[in-house]
Amino acid sequence: MTEPPRPAFRRTPPGLAGSRAEVDEELAYHLDRCTEELVAEGWHAEDARAEAERRFGDLDGTREICARDNARTHERRHRGDRMDEVRQDLKFALRTLWRRPTYAAVVVATLAVGIALNTIVFSFMNPYLLRPLPFPEADRLVAIGGIDRLTGWDLGRFSPPQVADLAANSRALDELGYYYYGSINLTGDGAAERIGMARMSGDMFGILRVDAAHGRTLGPDDTRAGAAPVVVIAHGLWTSRFGASPTLIGSTLRLDGVAHTVVGIMPESFNFPYNAIDLWLPHEGDPTAANRAGLGSLAVGRLAEGWERDAAAAALSPFQARLAERWPETDGRYEAVSVKPLREALNFAWSIMRPAFLILLTGVALVLLIACVNVASITLARAGSRTREMAVRAAVGAGRGRLARQLLVESLVLALVGGVVGVGLASAATSLVGGLLPGELFRVGEVTLDARVLTFSLVLTLLTPLIFGLAPSVAATRSSLAAAIRSVAGRAGDGRSTSRARSALVVTQVTLAVVLVASTGLMVRSFANATRADLGFDADGLLIATVSPPRAAYPDAESLAGYYREMEERLTAIPGIEAVGSVSTLPLNHETSGVRFTTLDGEDQPVEERPAAYTSRAAPGYFAAMGIEHLRGRDFRSEDAQRATPGVVVSQGLADRLWPGADAVGRTLVYGDDDSPARAEVIGVVADVRYDDLQGAPTPHIYRALEGTTTRRRFVVMRAAPGAELGTLGAPIRDAFREADPDLPLTLRTMGDVVTESTGPWAIGSGFLAVFGLVAVALAALGIYGLITFSVQRRTAELGLRLALGADASRLRRGVVLDGLRLTAVGVALGLLLAAGAGQALRGVLLGVGALDPVSLSGAAGLFIAISGLASWIPARHASRIDPASVLRAD
Repeated sequence: MTEPPRPAFRRTPPGLAGSRAEVDEELAYHLDRCTEELVAEGWHAEDARAEAERRFGDLDGTREICARDNARTHERRHRGDRMDEVRQDLKFALRTLWRRPTYAAVVVATLAVGIALNTIVFSFMNPYLLRPLPFPEADRLVAIGGIDRLTGWDLGRFSPPQVADLAANSRALDELGYYYYGSINLTGDGAAERIGMARMSGDMFGILRVDAAHGRTLGPDDTRAGAAPVVVIAHGLWTSRFGASPTLIGSTLRLDGVAHTVVGIMPESFNFPYNAIDLWLPHEGDPTAANRAGLGSLAVGRLAEGWERDAAAAALSPFQARLAERWPETDGRYEAVSVKPLREALNFAWSIMRPAFLILLTGVALVLLIACVNVASITLARAGSRTREMAVRAAVGAGRGRLARQLLVESLVLALVGGVVGVGLASAATSLVGGLLPGELFRVGEVTLDARVLTFSLVLTLLTPLIFGLAPSVAATRSSLAAAIRSVAGRAGDGRSTSRARSALVVTQVTLAVVLVASTGLMVRSFANATRADLGFDADGLLIATVSPPRAAYPDAESLAGYYREMEERLTAIPGIEAVGSVSTLPLNHETSGVRFTTLDGEDQPVEERPAAYTSRAAPGYFAAMGIEHLRGRDFRSEDAQRATPGVVVSQGLADRLWPGADAVGRTLVYGDDDSPARAEVIGVVADVRYDDLQGAPTPHIYRALEGTTTRRRFVVMRAAPGAELGTLGAPIRDAFREADPDLPLTLRTMGDVVTESTGPWAIGSGFLAVFGLVAVALAALGIYGLITFSVQRRTAELGLRLALGADASRLRRGVVLDGLRLTAVGVALGLLLAAGAGQALRGVLLGVGALDPVSLSGAAGLFIAISGLASWIPARHASRIDPASVLRAD
């Protein structure tokens, strides 16, 4: 008997069901062969079949095992086939792009710019907002604050006894400590320095769960009364001043003239409460015995297991209310307790920085989207030239899915190369400007391209092919063989649809670019207004020296007064300095102290209903040196310290509010937040000065006498004579301070630098957005130029025929330019509508500019109309120079 042919397995069965069908066929073949052999031996057919099944064994079990094995085998083969196809697509993509280097270079460069800008902004955002805090279980760390009952502001400061009470009576917190920060004089080996320091409660390092890299941290024993003075220093100070000496532990540092033993060096990654802190000291004394009114400490705790921030605040606030009833003069100023994430509390610019980064991130996202739209337009035009190729491949059996995948692989290759180039550009940019970041703001580490930033860049890179490559891939795979034949015959059947798609992309580009440029205009105008703002003083020609004589060398008000009088005499004697004065708080230095005020007639008014003012102490000559206009009355005098009724100088805004239309000089001012406010005689009125920021009206100000007080740190203001160069005055000023006290460190800067720090947010925002806007304008111009050029090329025969029939070349040029202007007008109209919404979103950071600023909106519209005309003129000029004879011969 002839053996029947063995059935072949199918190559790609439809899953497990297909595998079972194949197995059934295979098993049937073997049973039939066995049955035939038994029949040949003389068995009856039915008996032979039963015997064959008996000999085979568990038929159902065998069928199931074979079906699963068969399915796995087919899946491996199918997976291998798919990998082979992907490798083929990749090789084909590389060959195709290698033959089109100009197209590949343009796409890579466009994507690289967009990805680089996004990576740069994200890498700057990362250490401030995203990178995990360098503390174990950092999500449980919280900052405890107090909500002021008068202003509703979260003041966030307590006295040590208040923190001790909260810690002892809260189930929501496992631990609660406190700290405050400032600066201190470091003297001894090397030049004297004024460095940042923080004083910590004995359990603060334990709450943070950090250990020293060398030695130990501070503990409760270090805070006890009479304990030996000790200090823990930062890794940066250890390396920069002491050369990373391994013998520093146990040695002595002189801080404000007092010897302190170094007991520990912190790890390089440790940063608390912000980057400019160089050493940590114990907060000495029993917290329960400290002054309850000394509200200078910030509280940090660790949430108990199972507690969240909102629940903790709800649990602490009732207890705070009971404390307020017991101590109304101190605890009574807070109506509730706030519980915030530690990162948010440590970064005092959080409310500005977070929205600023979001604005910048939105801006670069728009740039990348514009870049992708531009690339999509280029790719769509290229896809039109590949119509015949796609149609032929489809005719020989390639499915639309396979063709789309091929084109997407090409897009992915371009995106990956653009991503690599973009990350390289971002790395170079961050290495150049990363070191310029201010140390006064809390951040975790430096600006680097770490794993989080690289992951962000990778996600962007993988998303871009979906944005710019998907639509052209789908459009290209719609081609048919008939379309290919028509394209060869010169009938551009698909040209109209391609042109419409590219027109839509160009409109999208212009729309997004108008939004970006209009937003840039708002920020640039805000920055211009910031630089022109009336500050109330003349910042030009001002030098500011900051010093803080230590208590060890200057124990009382008399010794402090002697030092500052001597310094004023030395500085006034320097050629080129015409005026000298000093003040306790400097305008725009982000240090303010508030106080409530009223008149004698308003003393019965509740404190919370009285207006608020800033207060500072000024020495004689300060107003003249600062360039603050003296409107009425007189300046402070040395003898004012002995007055029975203290004299104050007030700002114009305060005087107008309390005594409108009358002379404030000689009037009695009542100020203070407690139940027994102080009384003072107004001896002078000066112009309003911006002390806190550049937005809104200046806050009223009360100046008190600085002479005869124990205020240690002072800002010495020196005005240069007309024509004197500030750069040449630095050396004699430093010499004068060094001669008076060589162990007293000095910080010297110009008032212009202080003002620049206040205008920084607008400068940074407008600078970044200006770069983004320029890129967007360039990309939009390229998009318009490319579309009009593509349209002219597609219409070459038509335009040549029209010229041959006598059409006017200038009229033809005008028509081509009008085509570009029509598209741009649509994009500009849509962009202005979206820009109005963007202006509303930016309203909180604008200065002196409305959200619907006509200058910014009209400027953006005019810019794009002009760019569109220029970008359209070049191909229009080319169209008007077409040789009709050559076109007719080609047809």
